[in-house]
Amino acid sequence: MTTHLRRLTIPAQDPAALARFWGGVLLRPVINGSDGIHLQMVEGNEPQALYFTQAAAQSVPGGGLFLSVGALCGTLADEVERLISLGAVLLNDSPGDLRSVMMADPEGHQFMVELCDEELIDDEIGLTR
Repeated sequence: MTTHLRRLTIPAQDPAALARFWGGVLLRPVINGSDGIHLQMVEGNEPQALYFTQAAAQSVPGGGLFLSVGALCGTLADEVERLISLGAVLLNDSPGDLRSVMMADPEGHQFMVELCDEELIDDEIGLTR
């Protein structure tokens, strides 16, 4: 038997509104199915990796879980502006780390926005935009 990642469940005060937000972020349809409201994720858009990081000593177990998203095209700044227009809040715009920013969805769930693939390649070889 093999196990696969079936779903990531995000608790919400207003599940329909939060589903619409994440549907806008990921450009995926929101489905109101028999098992609840969810985004229809198509083949090729499943999580590519699960990352595990050292938790701060004072953190609550499970309290540091967050999604990480990256733009398919454009710049990190463009994607941050698009997400803010959808209702996200910028939490950390660190000038020292130009590779990612921390944001929160309308209900306060934190997520990271990373450089798009093109920007990552440029960063790796030392090109600037």
